[in-house]
Amino acid sequence: MPFPKGSVERHRKMGDRSRTTIYKRFLLIAAVISILYLAFMMGHLSNVPAQRHVFWWPCIGISFMLMAAASLFYGHRRVRSLKKQVAAKTEELKKSEEKYRRLVESGEDFVFTTNRSGHFQSLNNFTANFFGGTPSDFIGRPLTALFSEDVAAQQRELIGLVFQVGKSVRDEFSVTTGEHRAWFSANFMPLKDKQGKVTSVLCIARDITEKKKLEKQLVNSEKLASIGTLAAGVAHELNNPLGIILGFTDLLLEKFDKNTQNYKDLKTIERHSLQCKQVVENLLSFARHEENISEYCNINEDIHNVINVVRHFLEMKDIEIQLDLAPRLPVARGDSRQMQQVLLNLINNSAAAMEDGGVLEIKTNLDGRHNRICITVRDNGHGIKEEDLERIFDPFFTTKGEGEGTGLGLFVSHGIVTKYGGTITCESSTADGPDMRRGTTFTVMLRTATEGMDDEK
Repeated sequence: MPFPKGSVERHRKMGDRSRTTIYKRFLLIAAVISILYLAFMMGHLSNVPAQRHVFWWPCIGISFMLMAAASLFYGHRRVRSLKKQVAAKTEELKKSEEKYRRLVESGEDFVFTTNRSGHFQSLNNFTANFFGGTPSDFIGRPLTALFSEDVAAQQRELIGLVFQVGKSVRDEFSVTTGEHRAWFSANFMPLKDKQGKVTSVLCIARDITEKKKLEKQLVNSEKLASIGTLAAGVAHELNNPLGIILGFTDLLLEKFDKNTQNYKDLKTIERHSLQCKQVVENLLSFARHEENISEYCNINEDIHNVINVVRHFLEMKDIEIQLDLAPRLPVARGDSRQMQQVLLNLINNSAAAMEDGGVLEIKTNLDGRHNRICITVRDNGHGIKEEDLERIFDPFFTTKGEGEGTGLGLFVSHGIVTKYGGTITCESSTADGPDMRRGTTFTVMLRTATEGMDDEK
C-alpha cells in the first residue's frame, strides 16, 4: 500500500526533530551530571587528605572532558543541520532564478537594462536575436547599436527622467527592420539599491504592431463610412447639373463646324464635364453597398485579364512585368469586375511612380495560417513619403501633379476590398538602404470562397 502523499517527507522531518531533541537532552543531562559530580568532588576533597587528591583530580578532568565532548557533539550536529538548510535555500534560489530566467528568455518582448548614459548592461536573447546578434554583442554599447538615432534620443530622455523621478514611465517607439516597421509599447522602470537610489533602468517593450493596424483600420472604416454617405449625397447633387451641361453641349456642337473655334471650345467643355462625371461615378461606386456575398472570382485569371489590357501601356513606359502567381489558388470572395478595377488602380498607381521605367512585380499566394489569398503589387519607383502614407487611402488625396489624378483610385479600391471582408495595406520607402529597397508595395488580403460560404451558413 503506498504512503499518502507527503507523509514520507513529514516523517523524515519529524525524525530529524526527534533526534535533535534527544541530542539536546543528552547534552543537558551530561552537563548537569558533570556539574553535580564536580560540585560533589570539590566538597568531598575538602574533607580528604592532600595525599589522596591525586586520585580525584583525574575524575574531575574526566567530567570536564565529558561535558566538552557533549558540547562538541551537539555543535557538530548543529553545524551539519545549518549547512543542509543553507544548501536547501541555495538550491531553492537557483531554481527560482532559473525559472524567472526562462520566463524572460522565452518571451517575445524586448527586455534590457541600461545605465544613466544609455549603455546596455544586459538584454534578453529575443532582443539580441531580433537585431541579428547575441546579448554579448551589445552589452556595454549605446542605444544606437540597436535603435535609430531618433528612437535612441527619445529613450535616453526617458531613462534620464526615470533616474530623476525614480518612477516608471511609459512610451511607444517604432523599429524598422528591412522593409517592415514594428511598433512597441515600452515601460521604463527604475532598479534601486538598498538605499533607494536608482542604479539602472529596466525596459520591457511589447510588440503592438497588430494592435496599431487594427486601430488604424477601425479609424479608417469609420472615416470611410461617413465619407461614403457624404459622397453619395454630393454625387447625386452633381449628376443633375452635369447632365444638363453635357446635354446642352451636345446640342451646341451640332450647330458649329468642326473647324471653328466655338466647336473646339465646346469640346473642351465636354471633355472636362465627362471627367467630372467620371469622378461622380467613382464616388457613387464607393457609396454603393451591394452585398455580393454569393459572387466569387478567380484572382489569377483576373490578373491575367488586367495585364492583357495594360501590357502595351506598360511596355511603352519601359516597365517590365514580373508575375509570380501561385498555382491552384482557391477562389476568392468578391466580384470579378470590381476586383479587376482594384488591380487596375494599383497597377496604374505603380506605373505613375516609375516615370523612367522599372519593374512591376505581381505575386499571389495562399496564407494558410489565416486562410487568406494574398496579392502583392510591388514597384521600384520613387516611393511615397512616410507622412503621406497615413493619407494614401483618403478621398481626393494624390501625390501626382495637378490634373494627373483625381485621388479616388485607392479610395475606391479600399472600399471594394473591405466590402468583401478583405484588407489592403501599403508600405513604401523613398530611398534604398542595406535592409530595404526603394519603391512601394501594396498588399491585398482576400477571404477565400470557402470561408465566405461558412459565414453564410
